[in-house]
Amino acid sequence: MSDLAGAPEEGASSSTTLESNLIFYGALSGTMLIIYSLLRNVFPKLYNVRNVVEDLNCDLAAKKYPPFFWMPAMMRVTEQEIFEQCGFDALTFVRYLKMGTQISVIGCLNAAWLIPVYQYADDHESTANVTDTLDQMTLANVPGLNPPGAYQLFGAVATAYVISFSSMALLYREFSWYIKERHQFMTRETPQNYTIYVGGVPKNLRSESALRKFFRFLFKHSIHQIHLVRKIGDLEDLMSDRDALQAKLDRDMAEFERDGERPTHFTTRGSVDSIDVHTAELLEVKRKMNTQIKLLGEKWDEHEKKCFEGDDDALQDPPDDIDDAAFVSFKSLQAATTALQLLHHETPFNMVAIEAPLPKDIYWRNIGLDHWKLQIMSIFAGFLTVALCVFWTLPVSFIATLTKVESLKARVPFLETWSNNFSLLDELLAVVAPLALIQLNNFLPIILGWFCKLEGHIGENTLQASLFSKLTMFMIIQTFFVSAIAGSLFDQIDELAKDPAGQTINILATSLPSQSVVFITYVLVKSTVGMADELLRFWVALYAGIRKLLGPNLTEDEKMQDRSFLNETFVFSPLCNPGNMDYTALFSDMILMFIILFVYAVLSPLSCFFLVFAFLCLNLAYRNQIIHIYDPSNDTGGKLWTQVAGYIVVTMLIAQVTIMGVLGLKGGNSIHVPLMVPLVVSTILFWRYLRQQHFRVANTLPIITCHAVDEKFQEEKKGYEFVTDAYKQEALFINEIEGEEGDEEGKKPADPSSPMARSVIYGGFPPHGSVVGGDAGSLVGAGTIPAP
Repeated sequence: MSDLAGAPEEGASSSTTLESNLIFYGALSGTMLIIYSLLRNVFPKLYNVRNVVEDLNCDLAAKKYPPFFWMPAMMRVTEQEIFEQCGFDALTFVRYLKMGTQISVIGCLNAAWLIPVYQYADDHESTANVTDTLDQMTLANVPGLNPPGAYQLFGAVATAYVISFSSMALLYREFSWYIKERHQFMTRETPQNYTIYVGGVPKNLRSESALRKFFRFLFKHSIHQIHLVRKIGDLEDLMSDRDALQAKLDRDMAEFERDGERPTHFTTRGSVDSIDVHTAELLEVKRKMNTQIKLLGEKWDEHEKKCFEGDDDALQDPPDDIDDAAFVSFKSLQAATTALQLLHHETPFNMVAIEAPLPKDIYWRNIGLDHWKLQIMSIFAGFLTVALCVFWTLPVSFIATLTKVESLKARVPFLETWSNNFSLLDELLAVVAPLALIQLNNFLPIILGWFCKLEGHIGENTLQASLFSKLTMFMIIQTFFVSAIAGSLFDQIDELAKDPAGQTINILATSLPSQSVVFITYVLVKSTVGMADELLRFWVALYAGIRKLLGPNLTEDEKMQDRSFLNETFVFSPLCNPGNMDYTALFSDMILMFIILFVYAVLSPLSCFFLVFAFLCLNLAYRNQIIHIYDPSNDTGGKLWTQVAGYIVVTMLIAQVTIMGVLGLKGGNSIHVPLMVPLVVSTILFWRYLRQQHFRVANTLPIITCHAVDEKFQEEKKGYEFVTDAYKQEALFINEIEGEEGDEEGKKPADPSSPMARSVIYGGFPPHGSVVGGDAGSLVGAGTIPAP
């Protein structure tokens, strides 16, 4: 059977490919790691942001270590310290990395006996072309015909059971841990724990009094605040104008402090005093805002009064600018938890209560969208995702062929000439392939993020959950299956053309196990070079440099601002604004590592050793980054954890079915595939068991716990400042302008040194570095406020 699939390519064997990648990427990542270790104490603004930026300070980041000693120090940081200073999201990520390491270690222990079983399998004509040492350590070296490969295939089945049951046991243990810690997080005094979002509010309940009466029926005096969402686009536009003028005034004042001269700019009237003009414009915008909010307030108050008095016309015909959504904040966890689980209305999609997102993460433009619009938007986003998945097959398949250099040269003649002229071309193509696949995948969060925004999510948490599902689907379908199958089939395309049905089985049975080198290389590059790149932050420093060159950088606020282009597709941030950890992308990458682990712990057990190293590298790198770099303020309390747990079980099932397929393609004894059926059934039952209660318990706080927390809260006589007005729309926080207001027509610019102008410019506080106290004249005399 000389034409059987799996024939090694001359000069491009699995061992050669892996060796080239180990040498190149090992040297690259090692060099980057050494550079980082030497520079981390020299450039704290780049490598220890949480110790430099006051708002991000934590005790862990304040500790300093000599070069290279930071690595053992990071691994010694306790999980409790991570939880307290870096957030629960960070801890769940670290725990999953730990679980991946544990499963990989189990795979390594199992590989100690499985590798010899594969490597020293009986010779057979079906495996005569499996000559590479690395390939001989895989299931590809086991003959599939009876009786030669029968007992070796039993080894594959046994390994599948060991890995799967170990994973289920570890995941079950993690569930117990997560439920306990998640409940602890849910008892914290945070706005989202005491608030629910209610969508689809009927017209007769679109008043605070009516809605309060509705909830009081069950919760008596447990209602703290109700914020009906308002359609205030014009007011929000004015607020944007106000903020822009505020920034201009801040810049004017900074220019005066720097130059000692009042700044000017040109208009149709010629050169004008910038401070005078911007102060007058800001006063005018604020007057418009105050006028509008006063008119809106009077209208809303009148509506509330009529509703309170039981006016049926008012109840059935609320103002058009009152949306069908509200945020309801409670005085007790028990009330908030109960309200979240109740069915509040007999009409579908009316009075639907869900968890409130973090106040700063609300997408106000999506609040109150009609349900039918949301359905259409969701279907459209799904269609775009499927279309992209189909299109994505082309570049992924092309990258997969780069590792098949000899086959590629046979079909692209000019590559043969290039290879003869440049002897390192073969190795270069093999080295570039995993990096190209990683860079291709880096575009996915951006593109799929656009699709998710079309779905009308009300908060960042639900958007990220949707994005995670899409990214994970792409990782499983494209990065795993398309890469594996395309790489296997391309190598034997001529044989496929002659005998498609017969050769496909032979190719997949022999080549799928041999594809382990592709995924080993991918994981190594992702974990080593990715780790070093994450630590070194070269691109972050470059973008920060571009941001500094682009400006503006005159005021402190300007220095803190991001510069974005193409609807925030490209964002240039200063070093003092590190942003939040992108757990969505990290978890989707981790799911890919888990499916590689579950599949190739059986097909190519040597992979487990590389996966242990990969999980350890990622654990080290991201422990360092969450402690020293990233802002933990967007902590969702581990909301993605349950999704990740679900996908881990799904990847287990996919791996088991894949292994069954390979065993079937090998033409093994009829008992091998049936032996896998109980494992698949056991995994499904395990998943069904978890779905019955574990996911619900993990996401819901028990009433008895709520009651205990509420009693303690009352005993300590705490207030509700942490939730008061947390869900009030920003544009409704309007402060009336008091004091000097110019002439009657509002055309005369106010004196920028007056108390009123300072209130407008600095929100009631004097500018940075000014003299506190005294009248306006004393501030002018001190040289802080420019004289008109």
